[in-house]
Amino acid sequence: MIKCKHCSGKNFLKKGFRKTEHRGKIQKYLCKNCHKYFTNDEGFYRMRNKPEIITMSIDMYVSNLSSRKMRNQLKRHLSHKISHVSVLDWVRKYTLKVHKFIEKQGYNLGNSFYADETMINREGKLDRF
Repeated sequence: MIKCKHCSGKNFLKKGFRKTEHRGKIQKYLCKNCHKYFTNDEGFYRMRNKPEIITMSIDMYVSNLSSRKMRNQLKRHLSHKISHVSVLDWVRKYTLKVHKFIEKQGYNLGNSFYADETMINREGKLDRF
């Protein structure tokens, strides 16, 4: 849901675009309550790179690719020069946000679940499943 970041008002108009070098055009809004301009924060506010590159980098990091290898991959395949430190900063920032989001969702466990090669101590004896 879009709301003004200055006054939290929901009464606004679309009013042009903000142009960025790497992310392209971003929709600007004019709040009718406080008469200030704002853009919608989609989680990548004030980031200099495209959201696709950031999420691709995080995915590669989670897949056990080092930050320097990721930098080389992005440079080789997308002709996009990024510091390995920037990649680590993205991973730190966005994995924390995703973790908080997942924790809010809670866990939906059913009546039974499957665990491979698990030993459970039950009433003094070990059961193997």
